[in-house]
Amino acid sequence: MSTEQSMESKTDWEGLYAIRHYVVGSMTILKIGGKAVTTGSTPIFLNQLNGEKLMFISKVLLPEDKEILLGIAFKISENIMEFIAHIKGVKVNEKKKQYTYLVEFVVKDDKERMKIVTFLNKIQLANKQKKLRNITETAIEVK
Repeated sequence: MSTEQSMESKTDWEGLYAIRHYVVGSMTILKIGGKAVTTGSTPIFLNQLNGEKLMFISKVLLPEDKEILLGIAFKISENIMEFIAHIKGVKVNEKKKQYTYLVEFVVKDDKERMKIVTFLNKIQLANKQKKLRNITETAIEVK
């Protein structure tokens, strides 16, 4: 059974571009409650995104009721693209022990915004051309 623990409204989960296969990336926690932390990274499986936010699945349940800042990275065309994001909501699938996170990009300036747009365009174009695995690591299921 799947439960939803969303900090925002259900409409926040809508309007995202769905990807044919999961794009494999990594996530690390940068800050919890405003304090910097050092953690290792864990795999994430991106399945939807737009220019403001993205949705990914992870096997890691992050602490509740904490302000968490995440570092998210994807390898696209041999380049590592890194982003900072904060959690907007989480859906829990207890049966599969999977957690679907909706995160919003932290945009500091126009350079950061252009990096997000470039990432979005590369993913969408490769997905439409069915060449996503040519530019990044993909998966059919969450490992």
